[in-house]
Amino acid sequence: MNANERLHALDALRAVAMLLGVAGHAMVPYMTEVVALWPANDTSSSALFDVLFSLIRFGRMPIFFMIAGFFACMLLARYSWHEFMRHRLSRIGLPLLLGMVTIVPLCNLISIWGLRTQRAPIEDPWSFFLSFMDWYTSQPVLHFLKPWHLWFLEYLLVFYTAAMFWIAIATWRPLAWLGHSITGAWAWCLRFGVAAPVLALVTFPLLFLQYGPYVDGAGGPFPSPRILAFYAIFFAAGWMLYRRRDVLPALTRHWIWIPLVIIGVVAGVITFSMFPTFTEMPALSRLVSAITTAALVLGITGAFLCLYQRPNRVMRYISDSAYWVYLIHLPLVIAIAVLLQPFHLTAYAKFALVMLISTPIMYLSYQLMVRYTWIGVMLNGPRLRWRKLEAMRGATAGSK
Repeated sequence: MNANERLHALDALRAVAMLLGVAGHAMVPYMTEVVALWPANDTSSSALFDVLFSLIRFGRMPIFFMIAGFFACMLLARYSWHEFMRHRLSRIGLPLLLGMVTIVPLCNLISIWGLRTQRAPIEDPWSFFLSFMDWYTSQPVLHFLKPWHLWFLEYLLVFYTAAMFWIAIATWRPLAWLGHSITGAWAWCLRFGVAAPVLALVTFPLLFLQYGPYVDGAGGPFPSPRILAFYAIFFAAGWMLYRRRDVLPALTRHWIWIPLVIIGVVAGVITFSMFPTFTEMPALSRLVSAITTAALVLGITGAFLCLYQRPNRVMRYISDSAYWVYLIHLPLVIAIAVLLQPFHLTAYAKFALVMLISTPIMYLSYQLMVRYTWIGVMLNGPRLRWRKLEAMRGATAGSK
């Protein structure tokens, strides 16, 4: 496995983590225990969606932040620190700012519409407009800073700032020695197949800061310290993984990643079954939760590194579009779920319809509005159409 193949595998893994978020949000209305104040709360439900949503929640964001730490360290190896921050503000900060004045207000609008229709059908647009304005005028100012699903962008900016601070103070020899020692210990754990239990033991105490057996959802207007602390472990794990990327092949060994995936799924189901008795066994529930997350994170990462060794155009396109798809998906999937509420269909049929209707819209908007426009440059950097790219390659080959 060469360096480029590793990079493609992790890029694909980051995209899949984002797309699992789309699927997870589409499942919420059809769970038996719907998230509190979720705008779409359908009478059709299935416990299967509860289990799947829990498994996604256990592994998705820890994987995402670990990959974010890996790529952050890679970018710092390529750019100076001020170029790195300018790059990250362009790709993360600016989309967050624009999303707060476009996507977030749209989420608020659809949320009020969905919650209003749960109480009683809306008779006319004017009554909805009045209820919407009443809600807006009754909310505190901080409520409008709630980022909805864009919260991860806030957390990334915090981690990037912390990384810059660490680089500044790590010039002091004792801190440099400490960082090198921790990185070496992490590499040793990965090489000898004991990284998962070590990661579980490190994150286990942080779960006592959460309200439930796994990390809480980020719903406030500003990053939560207890949630930041949990995800910082995975960001640091990815950072150190790039520093010692020579141990990446250790994750691809079948006798490591296959059992880890199995353990993660089984432990996740066990943790889900323990939810009703969480107050009686809080320590045990959190321990199994920590094992679930650690096993899923390292097992799935190893699976991608092992199986995705030859990048293809389809996955490349999915990776390129995943950022945009995730940014715009939430108001769309909620709106479709609200529109489907009056129909007497099974939970599986409605979930399938939500995905079948929303997916073409999201990818068509990416192709027409994003891929070769200034939005695409902001999110993923400049991109040439394949005809121009082939022409440039041909010209380069002819000049040799």
